[in-house]
Amino acid sequence: MNQHNLPPSEHSFRFIFAELLVIAVPLMVSAGTFSLVLFVDRTLLLWYDGASMSASMAGGNFFWVSICLPIGIASMTGAIISQYVGAGEEHKIGRFLWQSVWLTLLSTPFFAWVAYQADDLFRLTEQPSELIEAETTYLRWLMVGGVGAVLENALSGFFSGTERTRVIMWVSLLSGLLNVILDLLLIFGAGPIPEMGIAGAAIASSLAFWFKAICFGLLIFYYDRDNRYQVRSSISFSGALLTKLLFFGFPTGLMYVTEAGGFTAIVLRIGRLGDIPLRATTMAINFNMVAFIPLVGVSIAASVLVGRHLIESGPGRAAKSVFAALLVGWGYSLLWCVAYLIFPGVMMQLYEFNTPTADSALAISIAKGLLKFVAFYVVMDATQLILAGALRGAGDTWFVLGTGLMSSVLAFAIGVGNEPSEGQLHWWWWMITMWVWLLAVCMAARFLHGKWKTMRMV
Repeated sequence: MNQHNLPPSEHSFRFIFAELLVIAVPLMVSAGTFSLVLFVDRTLLLWYDGASMSASMAGGNFFWVSICLPIGIASMTGAIISQYVGAGEEHKIGRFLWQSVWLTLLSTPFFAWVAYQADDLFRLTEQPSELIEAETTYLRWLMVGGVGAVLENALSGFFSGTERTRVIMWVSLLSGLLNVILDLLLIFGAGPIPEMGIAGAAIASSLAFWFKAICFGLLIFYYDRDNRYQVRSSISFSGALLTKLLFFGFPTGLMYVTEAGGFTAIVLRIGRLGDIPLRATTMAINFNMVAFIPLVGVSIAASVLVGRHLIESGPGRAAKSVFAALLVGWGYSLLWCVAYLIFPGVMMQLYEFNTPTADSALAISIAKGLLKFVAFYVVMDATQLILAGALRGAGDTWFVLGTGLMSSVLAFAIGVGNEPSEGQLHWWWWMITMWVWLLAVCMAARFLHGKWKTMRMV
């Protein structure tokens, strides 16, 4: 069916917007749950020990850098499955899905190596020794859940690709609740459970990763009980399908690596300024994540709808879905922009709940100013994220990679080459802002150029 054969109602903005929200809202809730858990996790660590909060930022970023290549590859599962749905080839989904599982298992030795080498890797950053010790502990325990984190991303692609996003939402809510409960028990201790501090926070996250992976696996078999997707009967390895996943997924994974690597490099540069600047950055980034991560749900929805409509309805219909996604993203991020500018003090009161130390009080004061930077780029961050998702849904993953690599290298190179002797913290936040704006401009130019309209992945 092409776009000219669609019923007129399916061209209406009301229908397009409703279709987007049905997919995007559960994904926003799912991603929002993750951002909320991350926020609670770091806030509890601040109440436990301010230095632990700083270490969780750097250690968590290093964890993401370590796993984001296989996660990026696995994340393309949903977009490709959506094209199978659009082409009416649902019987091919099961065998393709299994290739993402085999790829996940192949990443295990690398994750074990990162955990083993964690201390040496952090010592290369020349941070204070007390931060390195805490970061190492945090990273090593997180790596226990590394395979689970990649696997749950791969398996969730089945539900996003077949537009069953409510399943992702409910599993994420249960996982988030489990994570918070375990945080409280393991960070501070309770009864026979000893106080574990930053190690407890990482253990809680790892257990939550595995919980999601197991839930998704069981539910996939439930939804394939009639063998519609041939999940049970297609466990075998397929070099051709794995190659397809790698061709479209590798640039996505490498894009994640370059973005995460660039951001982590900037965070580690800030870490060289001392614990207080890093703690203030962590506080501001926490609130940035609350705004940013739910938009990942809108990005995934745009990716899935572009993938399906390119095959099923044509590029014109796919473009309308993207514009609807942008409107949702802009509206949501504008609300946060206003909040960052008008209510920074109210936000930071959450960090003052447990009578902060003098160091934490100073970090809170600095973080209030850093939120102005977040306000300056939050709408552009929504723009680049949603358009990148749309381009990936069409299969234009290599351009997204090139843009991400160029922007990351440029921001870090300018930052290092021109770093002033004073005001380094604000300088690096200007580099983050420039980076986001550059990404948004490049993604918008590529989308408007229209080459993505001729691309296919199946």
